[in-house]
Amino acid sequence: MTLRLSLAKNDPLQTTFSCPERAIHYTSDTVTLNRPFCGSKATTTVRKNVVGESLHVGIIEWPANPNDRPAVVVGSRTIEMIKTGLYTSPEKFQAVHGEWYEWQIRESRAQLVPLKVARSQACIATFVTTLTQALFKRKVSAALLIAPEAVHILDDIVTSFIYFESRWREREHARSRSWDSGYAAGTTL
Repeated sequence: MTLRLSLAKNDPLQTTFSCPERAIHYTSDTVTLNRPFCGSKATTTVRKNVVGESLHVGIIEWPANPNDRPAVVVGSRTIEMIKTGLYTSPEKFQAVHGEWYEWQIRESRAQLVPLKVARSQACIATFVTTLTQALFKRKVSAALLIAPEAVHILDDIVTSFIYFESRWREREHARSRSWDSGYAAGTTL
């Protein structure tokens, strides 16, 4: 049965991923340090809570320089997120047992696929959002769905998802800002 980790907020940097049926949940907490003349640097800490016990799972160090790569650590291992597309956003990493996986964007959703089979299409994790609207209220719910065969690398999945989804949102936001400014510049001529 697919594991559903529901996000309390649709912000992977600052939320709780919960699955009440299995009494587990993860929390992500991001603290930003503003340094004069150097820009801001942030640290995201990922913790797993299992039956009342809080365990440190991972950390993501977001550098002040946007051209530098963030450092991603799961447990005591540094995992290198390797960009695999020139203009697209797929990134691959090696999980705890040496297997390779790739986060991809398909149909505007983050999806994790194993790379052991030549470019497998079998997705083992998917991020889904649902919009519900009732009269004057609009609610967005979000969840990370994980296939049963991937539960053994759950810490890797949650930490790398937080990294990947945050980077993708950042790129999409920058892309929309550049389009907006280009459009606005074009309309004034």
